Amino acid sequence: MENASLDTEEPPHSDADIQRRLGSLYEEYRALYGLVIFRMTSLDRRVPIAGATLTATLAAVGSMPLQAMPVIFFGLPLALLWFLRATINHARSFEDALRRIEQIELAVNAIHGDQLMAFQSRHPSKGKEIGGRTGRETIHAVVILVVTLLLGCGWMFAVALHAPWQGSAAYLGFLAVHATHVSMVLVRLRRYSYQPQKPISE
Repeated sequence: MENASLDTEEPPHSDADIQRRLGSLYEEYRALYGLVIFRMTSLDRRVPIAGATLTATLAAVGSMPLQAMPVIFFGLPLALLWFLRATINHARSFEDALRRIEQIELAVNAIHGDQLMAFQSRHPSKGKEIGGRTGRETIHAVVILVVTLLLGCGWMFAVALHAPWQGSAAYLGFLAVHATHVSMVLVRLRRYSYQPQKPISE
């Protein structure tokens, strides 16, 4: 309820002010739901499309020329990190839109003095996961994909290149750095919370 204070600290007094305020809130509400649909669609599509592409790239290593293999072995882990970070950014933007929609619902209810809008403000998954259930499941799927392909990179490096143990150990250290970065990204995600900006006039 504290977030709603941003919209209700200075309630309008005249009927015209109330109508202008409500009109602005409703317009922002519609625009935000358009953004929510875009973010949800992006989250739903990115795992099967990007996942299939990245998996096929690793699977094709065995048929590539030896000179091209290092490009895949060093480029794919970087692409996996980018994929994870981009997915998390979509989920955070999705969460931001949902929390702002919640604020608008609370502000409209405060103006009317009644519980007229309550979908996001009373949603059972509110505040439990970044990006709601869609964001949670997508991020979990991406993390599983990233970890699986990082392990696959380590195995394929030793098998396809017939690398000596020193080279394999160095490459596993390279992959371990990426795995550590994945863990750090997830820790930061768990600490994330929507922080609305104060009006410029303040």
